[in-house]
Amino acid sequence: MRLSSPLRGGLIGCGYVSQYHLEAWKTVPNARIVALCDRDPERLERAGRILPGQAYRDAAELLSHEHLDFVELCTGPESHRELVALAARHGVHVLCQKPSAAVRSDLQAMIASCAAGSVRLMIHENWRFRPWYRTLKRELESGTIGRPIRLRLAHRDTRALRPDGFRDQPYFATMPRLILIEMGCHLVDTARYLLGEVETVSATVGRFGAGHIGEDLATLSLGFASGAIGLLDMTWCAPPDVARPEWALNETAVEGSEGLLKLQTDGSLLRIGLDGTTEQRLVPLKSDDRVYVDGYAQTQDHFIEGLLQDTPHETSGTDNLKTMDIIWAGYSSAEEGRLVRLRGD
Repeated sequence: MRLSSPLRGGLIGCGYVSQYHLEAWKTVPNARIVALCDRDPERLERAGRILPGQAYRDAAELLSHEHLDFVELCTGPESHRELVALAARHGVHVLCQKPSAAVRSDLQAMIASCAAGSVRLMIHENWRFRPWYRTLKRELESGTIGRPIRLRLAHRDTRALRPDGFRDQPYFATMPRLILIEMGCHLVDTARYLLGEVETVSATVGRFGAGHIGEDLATLSLGFASGAIGLLDMTWCAPPDVARPEWALNETAVEGSEGLLKLQTDGSLLRIGLDGTTEQRLVPLKSDDRVYVDGYAQTQDHFIEGLLQDTPHETSGTDNLKTMDIIWAGYSSAEEGRLVRLRGD
């Protein structure tokens, strides 16, 4: 059935990260959030101050009482399988916060539930929708640096070494698998967006901070089907240097047969030729205080327009399975000390 604008949506899960999702929904023209849900009344009240909506303490009650076109899930991955199935049974499309699932069987079940309910499942991977990566993708496709040879992508933060590092998201301290699944999915999805599919994964992980049980440092080496190589470096034990954390702008460079494209801290791209000459590629951005939230809004808008225009979602459940398979392969590689070749199913 063809949907009509504006679409009616609900947001389930009003924890720390939901504030950015709610701020972003204010700017998505063809959708309205009409209902909010969280088991914690204080969090529910705070969310309502950002974007008012009918308040519910139970997701099943929300879906039974409201006539919705979609829900966005801002809960932890352990709840996604059940909530996605619940939404699918009500014929409601789902935009799901990353990481989508802790284990492969859960994500497969989420995909199957949505297929059975004839609804869409998209995972909220917002790095690829940020303007510098959209511009970088176009530059690569136009052959600006020739054949891509290697991608270098890094995320650095000191939260694992700070006493208050997990204050906003305290559940991080209890996660047995941490930075690779929490941040790695962002890096891997971006790498796939820029350079295509991955065939091999090698990983090293470590834990150096105190007060949490999961790894706070991970390095991935990816072998792309194109023959290119990816080096993905993530740590919560080092300060960011070539980055702008308040924008979610992270150190990124793509080396090619005819030069280098490097992300700058103002959001622009710098092309360095083989002879050392440089050329800046400007990237249009929102105002400084809106750049971060705009990444969320662009992701949400892509979800809504896909529903309205019946066009594919870039980060559908089936696409995200490829991203998560790389994450899970990374854990296997680190645990077993070997290169992992991805299966094709």
